[in-house]
Amino acid sequence: MTDNTAPDRTDDLSLADGRTAVLRLPSEIPPGRDVPAVVLLHPFGAWDRDAFLPAEASGNGPVRLFDDVGAALVRAGIAAAAFDTRFLSEDRRDGAGSPRFTFTGLVDDAVRVVEQTRAHPDVDSGRVLLLGVSMGAEVALAAAERLGGDSHLAVVAPSAEARPVFQRWMGLDRRLEWLSAGGFADADGTVDLAAAKADEKGRSGWWEEFDLVDRFGPTVDLELLRAELAWEYDTWEQQALVNGDESAPASFWRDWFAQPAPYRRLAGITGRMTIHVGGEDWTTPPRQAHLLHHAALAQGLRSELTIHPRLGHLMSARSAEGWRTYGPFDPAFLRALVESVDAVLRPGPSL
Repeated sequence: MTDNTAPDRTDDLSLADGRTAVLRLPSEIPPGRDVPAVVLLHPFGAWDRDAFLPAEASGNGPVRLFDDVGAALVRAGIAAAAFDTRFLSEDRRDGAGSPRFTFTGLVDDAVRVVEQTRAHPDVDSGRVLLLGVSMGAEVALAAAERLGGDSHLAVVAPSAEARPVFQRWMGLDRRLEWLSAGGFADADGTVDLAAAKADEKGRSGWWEEFDLVDRFGPTVDLELLRAELAWEYDTWEQQALVNGDESAPASFWRDWFAQPAPYRRLAGITGRMTIHVGGEDWTTPPRQAHLLHHAALAQGLRSELTIHPRLGHLMSARSAEGWRTYGPFDPAFLRALVESVDAVLRPGPSL
């Protein structure tokens, strides 16, 4: 993990309901000068401002993803603002969720932090960038659309399609894709579930529980499996929209499903964007980044896409034993990310 012990300054920024964001600034800013800044936006889930993951979740020791990227930005002379996600601060209300516990609420926070960061006396108000990871990429695009004006954006592991379309792929099609790509489906339509279950390293990091052998036996017909998984996904979707699930309440799922496709938001955005995705990302695969990049260019944005070989969804490589990990950020990726952020924020033509 990055050594983040170098001294720097921190200032609190006001959010709603007494919450705060923390703006991390370079330790020395010459009088009369100001610095560019980045607002860090989390992936889906209960993340604190440092984006902390315990060892059992990362698979690679305890990590603090936003602490790492914040430190790297400050070393490059760029301020970094971060805050706790509403998944930590809001009441789930037994699965119903509060009116504040929504995707739109996350966008509200992002817009507020951008406005507060722009108003800070040591920040160049014209050079504040939204940096979102996974779901945070969607939040960044929605916030940029609402803020208006020329945007500075960095998106990591983004999705581009509408949430109902993309969520169905997440819950159904990627499993079938993996079974076929892994060679577990024969030409006659028979799927070798026993062999797929044995390939724990191959499917690590994306299939949370492989219970198909218990449900269907060692082999199953592909068409039957497709039908059963579709029913399973549709049941989950209905329950999530009515009652929520363990990952988020119904208020969040209903609002998130109602949002337009992220790539369609680009029609209302101008400015510059850098896109990063891992070549082994099975959660938001490179096809999503390609779609977002293509749409950005078609809408006249200055956009650059970088695909990082051998990295997964949270931009970390597999362990030496071949298991998927979730952090820390790969050092080469972190350097490339900071360099691309600097290029997007640089005055005048860039990228």
